[in-house]
Amino acid sequence: MRAFIALIKREYIEHKLAFVVAPMVLIGLMLAAALYGMVGHSVDASFSNGPSSSLRLYEAFLSVSIAGWWIYLLITLTFYYANAFSADGRNNAMLFWKSMPQSDLKILSSKVAAGLTIFPAAILVATLFTALIAYLPTHTVANLLPSFSPPSVVEVMTTLLNVIAIAAALFVLSLLWFLPFYGWIGLLGTMFGRWAIPLSVLIPGVVSLFEAIAMRNFQRSGGYVWQFLQNRLTFGIDTIDFEAVWEGTGRLEAGPVITQMLVQIDWISMIGGLAAAVLLIYAASEYRRRFVLA
Repeated sequence: MRAFIALIKREYIEHKLAFVVAPMVLIGLMLAAALYGMVGHSVDASFSNGPSSSLRLYEAFLSVSIAGWWIYLLITLTFYYANAFSADGRNNAMLFWKSMPQSDLKILSSKVAAGLTIFPAAILVATLFTALIAYLPTHTVANLLPSFSPPSVVEVMTTLLNVIAIAAALFVLSLLWFLPFYGWIGLLGTMFGRWAIPLSVLIPGVVSLFEAIAMRNFQRSGGYVWQFLQNRLTFGIDTIDFEAVWEGTGRLEAGPVITQMLVQIDWISMIGGLAAAVLLIYAASEYRRRFVLA
């Protein structure tokens, strides 16, 4: 167990630039922009269809930040899995202890575990910092617009708790849902290295094309393979109604939103996808063990 934790630590050390340093740089830019807005603020517009209170405005800012960091996490993990499965193909040592080689399956499992735990946790921390920074433009706008006042400390803390809970649930459920695709990219990364990402799209596209030719199915919706991929790549987050939050008819309350997420998920597909991900990761470890030169 200690060896496995050490392997995850190695993944953190080697990839903290993308998951820790880069988000901190973005947060620094956000903070600079927010402070500049407080110093040189100018609000000349009114919200005819906008938020009904400053708290709703704050919730709208947070909704956008959750979506932004969620997309950042998914994209960054795509590049991570494409590279990490082949990055240390010639060295199974654990951190600096060259005399303690680990099995290929344990090496790849640690990479998957890192992508499901510490890296999403780092982005979740970035989401928290963004939520704190979002209070600055909310405070500025609330002081400038008539009939608005900044949200109280209790309102802000309550909203922060709801935001972190929603973001955590969104990160966990979506990463589990997309894990078979990450496993597919990881397998291709083990076999083809840097070409994993284009091949992960090209191979299903070619298969779908041949299916359409063989079955003479050129409908707009595509063949069965294409429809399956479209459905499997869809992870609905329409439970968070951004427009309703902005217009003041909805609230960012963690309980109802998370409950709707859990209800809307196709759990049979989720379990099947996780089983497929395990097979893909095992196949990658076997290919690595048999064909990647030591």
